[in-house]
Amino acid sequence: MKNTILKHIILPTLLILSLLITNSCDRFTEVGLPKNQITREVVFKDDQLAKSAMAGVYRSLDEQGFLSGAPSGAQLVLAAYADELQAYGLATTDAAIFYNLSHMATTDKIKNLWTITYTQIYNINAVIEGVENSDSLSSEVKNRLKGEGHFLRALLHLYLTQTFGPVPYVTSTNYQVNQSIGKLSTSQVYGQCKTDLETAVPLLPATLAAGNRVYPTKMAAYTVLARMAYYEKNWDSALQYCNHVIADVQYKMEADLNKVFLKDSSGSIWHLLPFGATYNAYQGNVFILNTAPPTNVALRQDFIDEFETGDQRKSAWIGQKTDAQNKTYYYPYKYKQYYTSPTSLEYSVILRVEELYLIRAEAYIKKRQYDLGIADINTIRNRAGLASLANTIDQNILINALIQERRSELFTEFGHRLYDLKHYDLADVIMPSKKGQWRPYFKLLPLPASELLLNPNLNPQNDGY
Repeated sequence: MKNTILKHIILPTLLILSLLITNSCDRFTEVGLPKNQITREVVFKDDQLAKSAMAGVYRSLDEQGFLSGAPSGAQLVLAAYADELQAYGLATTDAAIFYNLSHMATTDKIKNLWTITYTQIYNINAVIEGVENSDSLSSEVKNRLKGEGHFLRALLHLYLTQTFGPVPYVTSTNYQVNQSIGKLSTSQVYGQCKTDLETAVPLLPATLAAGNRVYPTKMAAYTVLARMAYYEKNWDSALQYCNHVIADVQYKMEADLNKVFLKDSSGSIWHLLPFGATYNAYQGNVFILNTAPPTNVALRQDFIDEFETGDQRKSAWIGQKTDAQNKTYYYPYKYKQYYTSPTSLEYSVILRVEELYLIRAEAYIKKRQYDLGIADINTIRNRAGLASLANTIDQNILINALIQERRSELFTEFGHRLYDLKHYDLADVIMPSKKGQWRPYFKLLPLPASELLLNPNLNPQNDGY
């Protein structure tokens, strides 16, 4: 794969063969997929082939990039970059580079994360354009795929701007447009994301049954809109979108912490389907320690020590392994399945309802509706076996409690901690004590040096790099 947006756009009329031959597509479409290259015109004359193309997008999202729990995904390195995971591998491994803050604009993982994500966006755009230009697809399939495409495009761009700052917002497969595309500010990217999500909402189904939420729905779109409102500190919008989902009786927090990451969890809003019918989410294979000491990553000791006494998340979601010298290492144990099982038990949860309670709690607190904010925090705390917070109107006490709940609830889930440190302006307060080499400019990753050379309109490089 060429390493520039320009190079990603030169696939002519052939529609992403890699998407069409993925092994897992039949689980989405229940149809055999062609093994040869197919023109866009052929693909988008047939409902099943069109769905197969989008199935390939989902397969890619699960395998690599921001939404992947696989070893090649961003979930692990973002947790190592912040203060959740400690790296134990060679200094040249991805986790160690991010843990040690030795990354540079030439770091392969940074280039790969950028190019993989824009490749995924290109493929999404190819589906959107193919659907829009088709007069053969059923209206049901056209609406569904267009809605999913706009939703996914918004979410990937949101991750890009949270990680890299100003970035291009790519909405076309047009070579001439994309070969010299420039960056938009983060606020402009947010605006484009909102447009895409608002386009998606009327096209997506309202909801899907628990266990089958492998496609985005209106509730998933509202969840991403709520997250964006949280990032922008737009508390009225945050309340609006959180309430849409929390009010739906189908989206309820699981009372049992051990059921939160099962495929049929009622609190899951959107999750990615594993590779095959006997496979589970990658996270179990990536995080569970079968031997000690670790060969790649484990949870930081200071993270373990920060759990409140009696927090059942510590026992339910954290495993431990002791080595021959009686030293204990801890690992994320949200996902219990190491690899395969007779049937899939765990899907990779991208969005879940607990995040919305935490966002809504902050919105209420910022609007000085303290009782309501405390109630939402206590919903999370009580499920974890912790006592309710006492009533108070001290906003600092409540925000600090909320920060701790987000840390204990959302750890090692797709960069939440890194983005939270920035949201609360705590990165330069907390990280220097955790990593002495921390510098303020580390709040953003550098743009890949190779991309700047190929497209000068992506300049300037992020500060510090």
